[in-house]
Amino acid sequence: MGNYMRFRLGAIIALIGLILGACTSSPSVPPPVSQPLPAPASPPAMTPPASSIVKPSPSPSPMAVPAPGFSLTLRGHFGFMPASWDFEAARLAGGTYDRPYFELFEWGRIEHLPGQYDFSETDKYVRRAQEYGMHILANIQPFASWDQTKCHSDLTATTGLGGGGPTMTRGKPCNMERYRTFVMRLVERYDGDGVDDMPGLRVPIKHWEMMNEPEFQTPPLVFFQGSSADYLETLKVTWEAVKKADTEAVVVQGGMAGMMEECVRFWQGVFDLGGGEYFDIANMHSIGHGEHLNIPAFKQFLSRNRLQDKPVWVTEVQFQQARETQVFSAEEFARILTRSYIFALANDVDKLFYVNIRLPPVRHGVPFDERSALIRDNGEKAPLFYAHQTVARLLGDFEAGDRAVILHEKVGPWHIEEGQYRFSVKGRTVYALFGSGVLPSELNGKVRVTDISGLSRIVEASSVRLTDSPIFVEQLS
Repeated sequence: MGNYMRFRLGAIIALIGLILGACTSSPSVPPPVSQPLPAPASPPAMTPPASSIVKPSPSPSPMAVPAPGFSLTLRGHFGFMPASWDFEAARLAGGTYDRPYFELFEWGRIEHLPGQYDFSETDKYVRRAQEYGMHILANIQPFASWDQTKCHSDLTATTGLGGGGPTMTRGKPCNMERYRTFVMRLVERYDGDGVDDMPGLRVPIKHWEMMNEPEFQTPPLVFFQGSSADYLETLKVTWEAVKKADTEAVVVQGGMAGMMEECVRFWQGVFDLGGGEYFDIANMHSIGHGEHLNIPAFKQFLSRNRLQDKPVWVTEVQFQQARETQVFSAEEFARILTRSYIFALANDVDKLFYVNIRLPPVRHGVPFDERSALIRDNGEKAPLFYAHQTVARLLGDFEAGDRAVILHEKVGPWHIEEGQYRFSVKGRTVYALFGSGVLPSELNGKVRVTDISGLSRIVEASSVRLTDSPIFVEQLS
């Protein structure tokens, strides 16, 4: 098994404790922990007078539950996979989206036997998520054991999630029409149109993802057992059912695990058969692939297939703990995430889902530790939390009608070495800068400089020197 597969398996196994726990009860939300903001990751080059230091805005309270008619255009670019591990911290960090564990919306988990539907588990989850105003990206798993036995005797039953899922085959549905009916009933229950909705629904589900990494078909990671054509057939039926049940809903590509050969080969097969017509949002994953999150290569792949106009989401973001002999500190993780998210937003990525809001209590030897989580094991907020919160606070309102200009960018094989970006955010201009040298020449006089911990200082532009720790700069005079 290669390094990537070992790391990827560890990431999946890290979710097993979450999956098993969520199957039996909802994880409790720990009380918020009041912590002082950490010191800046890199000492600033200037030492302004104390009177020029501006404290960051208070952390927002959990979002009020939206009324019926909740808009699909929910603001924000950030989510977690899954946010349910700590909904309150996810909201305070600026997250507005949640990608629950894969099996929550699995066909056989809801339609236990043909025609026997039980939405109690999904209803419970949706009610809890909407208490925090979280918008769910639901992953449809088109597998039911009672359906699979009808036509997949040639396939080997597996546990799917590195040992954490139910044991069954995972081929395309045998009875596509019964599967179509399931999808329509599922989408109808959570579409918020007032017809056959979940009782008390106030935050509809409008984003439906079709499987997870279907190109992974070899133990221990078996998410699908079928060809590109089999996936496309299932995707097409899913698309048609989702759109028929809810004309406002959108379908998300089943997250592409990376730009490895097996991933490109599988998805190229889907695209060659016209599969690009049956999803609205292109979806990439990046577990240990670097700060660039596979974005440049993925966008080139989409462009080669004339899919460059699809919005791009990265629904799994996680960074390796070590590169060769280097072990990242908690502060370095904060710098990495900030550089990565700035780069992604400037390069037209619409949504980013970080994997570890906090770690599950059972680790199973995974290559993550609490330095890669926003919330430490003892409940304290880590530097990653404040970095995520700062990016969300300053760039979270950046929308399609706004503009991002890349002033300078240098991308290495793993690090984004230098970046100078100008964002127009609701009439404000925010510069996101890191690397070396001085500020762009268009910045002069008094400026507000905010570091990744959220602390702001008002200084002379000429006194600022860039480092590998990003800063956000706004012109004052």
